[in-house]
Amino acid sequence: MVEAPRSVAFAGPMGTSAARWGMELEPADDRQTGAMMWIEVDLAGIMRAIPGRILKGRIQRVSDLEMAAIKAAVESAARAGAES
Repeated sequence: MVEAPRSVAFAGPMGTSAARWGMELEPADDRQTGAMMWIEVDLAGIMRAIPGRILKGRIQRVSDLEMAAIKAAVESAARAGAES
């Protein structure tokens, strides 16, 4: 279950552009947590030439991988805590 803080945000470069991204967490029930990742990109330089749907697809693939890795890490930590 999620405990405070319930959100985290980061800022940094994404290619030639400035970007901000973060996660918001909400309890779903006593054993699960809902998570939403958001990403904002200020397109600059060469990234302005990438068609929107292609850029969106690339960002979605990366965020899907990140969410899967976060889920695996959290579940692994939960299993380790339950075993101790």
